[in-house]
Amino acid sequence: MKIHFTSSNSKEALSLKSKYCELYNQANLREADVIVAIGGDGEMLKALRLAIKNNSSVFGLNKGHIGFLMNKINKTNLIKRINKASQLNVHPLEMECFDHKGKKQTFLGINEISLFRNTNQSSIISISVDGVERLRDLYCDGILVSTPVGSTAYNYSAKGPIIPLKSDILALTPISPFRPRNWQGALLNNSSIVTFTIKNPEYRPVNASADSEEVKNIKKVIIKLRKDINIKLLHDPEDNMENRHLKEQFLID
Repeated sequence: MKIHFTSSNSKEALSLKSKYCELYNQANLREADVIVAIGGDGEMLKALRLAIKNNSSVFGLNKGHIGFLMNKINKTNLIKRINKASQLNVHPLEMECFDHKGKKQTFLGINEISLFRNTNQSSIISISVDGVERLRDLYCDGILVSTPVGSTAYNYSAKGPIIPLKSDILALTPISPFRPRNWQGALLNNSSIVTFTIKNPEYRPVNASADSEEVKNIKKVIIKLRKDINIKLLHDPEDNMENRHLKEQFLID
């Protein structure tokens, strides 16, 4: 098995990466069967992006703060763990962003695509689903579309629902909505195409983000799930993502 190791820039993550490279050798990324990401969820998202280009599986080791997407570090042989791991197939979201000049930029997001105001004024956003306008004027701090795997992250912080991993659903969740006050979002079929149109973008500028990729001063965003892109996320079977998602729904503060 050929493994390519990546890590965050923390001393602990870099030290562990160096140790594993000595034990298992560092394979060239293009030749790797598996990418092992050492760090937190941010490092995992970076590794998943690399996996899209190289058709590799990804196994994470937690050296971050939360590490919800990662596996625990233990003394078990790493190759044995990877061979026994359960696989979750993940499809990313694609966003096409258009600025006021009509320039288009395209990015992929594993967890979510989010829009958010970049001044003290609220944003005004029109929402269309499959070409039909569903909400003319949403006054808010922002809005996001989340995949099932990302539904426990920013989406959940914005009071969106946790979505079962194998469901064919996307979460459409407003961020601090002001008007209409009683609108709390929607659940959409994952074949839906969502279009956000920004009202008065020159006076109420809005940015868009696909995980860590950000585009400023957008006018329109089109979002869809890329079912043709399959990313293989690996976890220890006794602590896989399905169990974690279920546990998150029964947490009591």
